[in-house]
Amino acid sequence: MTMKLALTFLTALLLAPLAALHAADQPRTFCNPLPIPNYPIGRAARIATKGKPDSSINWLLGHQEQFRELGDPTALWHEGKWYLYPSVDMAWVSADQGATWQHHPLNVRDLGYSPTVVHHRGRFLLAANGPAIYASSSPLGPFEKIGDLPAARSAKDPQVLDKVLFSDDDGRLYLYFGCSEAGGIWGRELDAGDPTKALSEPAELIPFNPRERSWEAFGEWNQNSNKSWIEGSWMLKRNGRYYLTYSAAGTQWRTYAMGCFVGSSPLGSFQPQKRNPIFRTVDGLITGSAAGCIVAGPEDQLWAFYTIRAGAVFAHERRIGMDRAEIDASGELVVHGATSLPQWLPGKMPPGAKSNDTGWLPINGFVQTLGSTNAPNLPGRFAVDNEMRTWWQPAEGDMQPTLTSTFGAPATIHAVRIIWRDIGLDTKHDVRPGPFRYRVELETAKDEWTTILDRSESTEDLLIDYRECKPTTGTRARLGILGSPKGITPGVAEFTVFGKTDVAR
Repeated sequence: MTMKLALTFLTALLLAPLAALHAADQPRTFCNPLPIPNYPIGRAARIATKGKPDSSINWLLGHQEQFRELGDPTALWHEGKWYLYPSVDMAWVSADQGATWQHHPLNVRDLGYSPTVVHHRGRFLLAANGPAIYASSSPLGPFEKIGDLPAARSAKDPQVLDKVLFSDDDGRLYLYFGCSEAGGIWGRELDAGDPTKALSEPAELIPFNPRERSWEAFGEWNQNSNKSWIEGSWMLKRNGRYYLTYSAAGTQWRTYAMGCFVGSSPLGSFQPQKRNPIFRTVDGLITGSAAGCIVAGPEDQLWAFYTIRAGAVFAHERRIGMDRAEIDASGELVVHGATSLPQWLPGKMPPGAKSNDTGWLPINGFVQTLGSTNAPNLPGRFAVDNEMRTWWQPAEGDMQPTLTSTFGAPATIHAVRIIWRDIGLDTKHDVRPGPFRYRVELETAKDEWTTILDRSESTEDLLIDYRECKPTTGTRARLGILGSPKGITPGVAEFTVFGKTDVAR
């Protein structure tokens, strides 16, 4: 749908009787997947498009269709802000504890998969799957190359991939790495003053052992115990103990999970926790929750930032989430599952609330949801099925696309989440990402519609858009699509209105 065609629908809505309400000015909640602006073109699709093979991802290049992707996040909580460094582009900043994010492109935007950033001796060190290491006095750069990290000495040594830098309390610096089908996680000490030099030989800290730890095995059901991808390590120091986390099974599978070994020193020895994996979510909207970091944030609370499987266009299409983590009473590290419902931000929980979960449920989940038109085999129910790999798409020529959910009982709506698909994305032919413009309305009385969220003037490229709104009661919700980027057909993977059903009296 072009912007010109969408203007017809915009004019019609402007003439309709409605009371304009707007999204909450100060967010109190966050919701996964995170609404990060400017999702970049997936790295494998970008390289395939240019026809420049990269030996580390040759096996991906058979797929030519473009997709958008962020994954493998490193996060820093620094001077009251979150700084997020995912694979494919960097960096994003949140000044409201993770509710909203702003893109701050670095002078080094894509160094390969799995970036790592650490605040060490007054400067910020940055590296990724390439050999180079960079430094800056600011978390947003500019970063300057200071050399190359120590590499494998021979073909028998493990590849130095999925690097993680860790600065200990005593000022010493360590490197952890590992990314292979049958290897483990390794570590070594670096020269704290010159990270291009190693002070110790690589030591295997976590071996690959899917026969004892079946969740490590490869596949959608962990069915192949002959191989896996042991990768995505992270080091957390808490209460004098060293928690070395890692990911296994493969980022394309719902079984992708995070495990943890614990030691009393940075290079071990390490022993597996009794509770393993520590983070595994295999059902619902968010699955494949691993490959990230666990860091202390606001109020010294631990947070996990992690990869989410999307996989609609391509198996390695990914998104990003965040959730609270903790050290439990037995001293073990745990993340209590990935959330996909609105959660209270730190310090925003209202009086009387007993948990971080708001209690707002998807009022239109799996209810009758009809599109104004449907592309073949892409009906409206796909937008409310709690699955990112299906989507509703209007038929070609629909100049006023709408998607309407009928609740079945009156409900008070508090927030809205839309997960878009940009159908036809093709930067080779100048079909690029951009803002989706839309309006969400509630039927507050028979045939009377009230706007609860107005994004008709949006200039933000948000593949995922989550916003609170003024609490409003209604019986149906309607999404009206007013505009999409030139050449893009809008698809809606998820249209969710969150709230509470009114109690019958």
